[in-house]
Amino acid sequence: MSTKQVLTPYIKSLFLEPPNLTPDDLSTVLRSMFRGIPSDIQSAAFLTALRMRGLDHEPEFIAAAVSTILEFSDYILPELVDKDGYIDIVGTGGDGQNTFNVSTSAAIVAAGMGLKVCKHGGKASTSASGSGDLLKCLGVDLSVVNNKTTPEIVQKSNFCYLFAPSFHPGMGKVAPIRAQMGIPTIFNILGPLMNPIPLRARILGVYSEKLGESYALAAAKLAQKSPTHERTMVVWGEVGLDEISPIGSTKCWIIDETGSITRTVISPKNFKLPDHSLESVRSGTPEQNADILLHILRQDTPEYTCKSINHPLVDYILMNAAAVAVIAGLTDSWEEGVKMAVDSLVSGKAAKALEDFKAALNDAKTNGI
Repeated sequence: MSTKQVLTPYIKSLFLEPPNLTPDDLSTVLRSMFRGIPSDIQSAAFLTALRMRGLDHEPEFIAAAVSTILEFSDYILPELVDKDGYIDIVGTGGDGQNTFNVSTSAAIVAAGMGLKVCKHGGKASTSASGSGDLLKCLGVDLSVVNNKTTPEIVQKSNFCYLFAPSFHPGMGKVAPIRAQMGIPTIFNILGPLMNPIPLRARILGVYSEKLGESYALAAAKLAQKSPTHERTMVVWGEVGLDEISPIGSTKCWIIDETGSITRTVISPKNFKLPDHSLESVRSGTPEQNADILLHILRQDTPEYTCKSINHPLVDYILMNAAAVAVIAGLTDSWEEGVKMAVDSLVSGKAAKALEDFKAALNDAKTNGI
C-alpha cells in the first residue's frame, strides 16, 4: 500500500457495523494528516466518513482530536507565564444566528475586572464578524501575538488575544482540504478547546444541545490532564445560540477541578436583566461592531452607557461578562457579576484593558521578539 493510501484501513473501519474506529486511531490519522502523508482524497474521504458516522461529535473523539492537534501546536510553555493559568470565553460558531461579538466584548470587560484573560479565536467563517475581524478593526495587529511574544504581552496586559492560525500550524495542512470539501468536519467544532495557553477557567459556547453534552464530557476529560484547571462552563442558548442567550433559557454544564459535571439552566432573570430579542443583538460588519464596542467601552455615548435601562447589546455583554466573573471565582452570584461588569465599564478599566493590550503589542514589535 502506498503512503498516499495510508488511511484506507481507517476509512474501511468507518464502513463497518458498528464502526470500529477508536480515539487512538483518530489520533494516528490526524498525525498522518498534519505531516502531509495521505493524499487529499484520502483525507477528505476519512473526514467525510467520520462526519457521516457521527463519531466527530462523540466526547472521546473530540478529546483525542484536541490533544493530538496540540501536539503540533506552538504551545505557550507554562513556566513562561502565570502559573495559575488564564481565562477564556469562546464559542464554536456555526449557530447561524449572526449575533454581535459578545464573547470578545465580555473578555475585554472581564479583563477590566482584573482577570487575566487570554481569548483564543479566529476570523469569521459562518458569521459577519469573527473575533479576529473585530479586533483588527480595533487596531490590533493579529500577527504580533505568537508563542514567543505572548509571555511578555501577558505580563503587561490583563487581556490578550491568541489568533488561532498563529498557534496551530498543523491545521494549515488540512485547510485546503477543508476548503475544497465545503462541508463541516470535526475541525469545525474543536477551536474553543484548543487554547494554547494554560487555562484555569473558561466558558465554551456550542451551537446545539447534543454537542453541549459531548463537549462537557470532552472538556472534563481534558481538564483531568490540566494542572491549572479549576472550572469550565459549556453553554447553549435554547434559542439556538453558542453564547449565554439574551432571551429565554441557556443550558449549562459546569465542570469542576475533578472533572465532575453539574448541569443547570440560567436566563437573564438570574442576572436581574430583562430579555432582549436576538434581532436586537444582531451583528453588523466588523467595522460597525468595532465602533459600537468602542462606545460601550468608553461609555461616551448615551445610547450605550450603563444605566437603569440599557441598550440590548450592553446587557448582552454584561450578562456574559458576569458569567466569566462567576466561573473565574470572583463571585458566586450572577447578579454580583453584572455589578462587577458595570464597574469595569464605568470606571474605564475595560477600555484601559484594550489599550494596555495594544500598547503591549507595540512594545513587542519594538523589541523585535
